[in-house]
Amino acid sequence: MPKLSISEVTTYNWSFEEDVVNYAAAGIDGIGVFRDKLANYGAKKGVELLANSPLGVANLVGSGYFLSNPVSTVAQIKYGIQDTLEAIELAARIRADCILVLTGVNNTFWQTPETARDLVVTAMKEVAPVAKEAGVRLALEPIHPKFPGWSILETVPDTLEMIDRIGHESVGLMYDVIHVGESGNRLAEIEAAGDRIFCVHINDVDEIVTPGNDRTIMGRGILPLKELLSAIKATGYDGYYDVEIISAEVWAMDYNELLNECKSSFAELMS
Repeated sequence: MPKLSISEVTTYNWSFEEDVVNYAAAGIDGIGVFRDKLANYGAKKGVELLANSPLGVANLVGSGYFLSNPVSTVAQIKYGIQDTLEAIELAARIRADCILVLTGVNNTFWQTPETARDLVVTAMKEVAPVAKEAGVRLALEPIHPKFPGWSILETVPDTLEMIDRIGHESVGLMYDVIHVGESGNRLAEIEAAGDRIFCVHINDVDEIVTPGNDRTIMGRGILPLKELLSAIKATGYDGYYDVEIISAEVWAMDYNELLNECKSSFAELMS
């Protein structure tokens, strides 16, 4: 049975506690935990709240950023590794299925793109065994180039190549439909990813991807979601489909209505 989760980014104006209580009351299967919301609520209390909730934890958002310091790459890599190790410990406590990992971008003028990728691979090789020991998986997410500042990985093939270079079973792919929405080889890329897909972000977009808060609820936009999700299911994927909508318009909605529409749209897409 396909599992629906809601990323806490989607219900941006609710607190961590409101998210947990209301997702469960709406009959949602899981939650994508936003690390900042959990920190604001208190990690210890949050762990207890989730332990007493029927929700599964699809993923923990907020880790990596190995390349984002223009002053000192060495310092940033060390920070990224330490931050990811802390995220692994937290993810294990909340029993998250995986951690979303973003690489950050190469802001240093003396580094080539190849060197930047090498640094990320080295960092991921260091944290992957720790994740394995903790029972946590690490999901690298490619980010559309029209959303600068988040990742040096822009396509599924880019990301699969890095996953292969890292070569560890605990490292896989976060597949977000908006970030691969303009690829002309979407179905072939999904097939190539196969069991390396660790989690799926679902949303929709009104027009060709542009920077900003332009995502919308599945079925309101132009993405071929039924086709994409069918292809993902055909790989044998049985994880969460996590609704992640970054949109000022959606954030202003009645969130209980939003949850109901997400459930209805998801049921239609998976039918």
